[in-house]
Amino acid sequence: MRTKKRKILWMMFFAFAFCTAFQSHCVKAEAKVVKRDVTPREPSSSDLQVVRKVTKLASKRWIQSFTMDSKYYYYIQMTKPYCGNLRITRVKYRGLGRYTRDHMDLKRFGHATNLDCSTVNGRTWLWTGSDCKKGSDVSRAISGFPYRKNTTLRKHGAIRYKIPDIKIGKYMTNVYPAISEDNTQIAVRYTYNNRQYFQIYNLIDGKFINPRGPVKRFSIDATYGDFQGFDLYGSSVYTIDGSPRRSFLKAYNREYNCSAVYHPTRIRRYDFDSGASRRVVIRGAKRLSYREPEGIKVVSGRRVYIMYISNTLTNQSCNIYKVKRWI
Repeated sequence: MRTKKRKILWMMFFAFAFCTAFQSHCVKAEAKVVKRDVTPREPSSSDLQVVRKVTKLASKRWIQSFTMDSKYYYYIQMTKPYCGNLRITRVKYRGLGRYTRDHMDLKRFGHATNLDCSTVNGRTWLWTGSDCKKGSDVSRAISGFPYRKNTTLRKHGAIRYKIPDIKIGKYMTNVYPAISEDNTQIAVRYTYNNRQYFQIYNLIDGKFINPRGPVKRFSIDATYGDFQGFDLYGSSVYTIDGSPRRSFLKAYNREYNCSAVYHPTRIRRYDFDSGASRRVVIRGAKRLSYREPEGIKVVSGRRVYIMYISNTLTNQSCNIYKVKRWI
């Protein structure tokens, strides 16, 4: 009788051990990074919802930001460091995972830290930093220009503004614009004395500002991780920061003898009227390869969209997500 009971107990023990191991394996499998360049499905617990699956752009260029109008998405890439040469790829989606694309090039513009657009009489104007010096990618002005495929702009667009700090009086560098969703205001970000500053301007007809007449000027603390873009919505500025995934940084540091530090993706909302600030760590895209945040857009209803880069450092692809949390 005792022998029979022992057999039953041992069978129950092995069954329990097997189930535990199987469940553990399943959990690990769910979090495993997908090595192929695809956009994995997001579980219900994720902060993110997939909007645009992996979009392949030209290789050996580094994706920096994105924007969109009612018809197209626009992605901007840096061709190589410290020269200011950029490429904008215009994409029209024709269903989930299907799209057509064309491009235009920008010479001696800047680093492409931010890209945005305004709409004027049904026509889209793109905005980014411009006018960098030879051998540098530090922008010294902001430019607006219409998209024209298979063309090249040199140094600046049809509209260009140098931005003076309204208190200091001198012209700022590393300047980048973001446009409000209703096309009535533009925020210009720049860095000075290790802080980031913003000046808010009224935008006339989606194209014109008075560079010396901002309606607001303020500074906020630097982001915890690498700054990856910003947007303007109402009386709030939204910033995004973060690094690629840990596994990439570990291999990168080992190969290049570096000490890059991992930072999670964070979105900050700063209300420049009230001074209220909120930071949120975004949890999602856990199985996406590479997984570096690059760009943020806030649209009608205060819905937040972000871009993650996938694949590899030198052959990057775009993935667009909607943030399900209110920020």
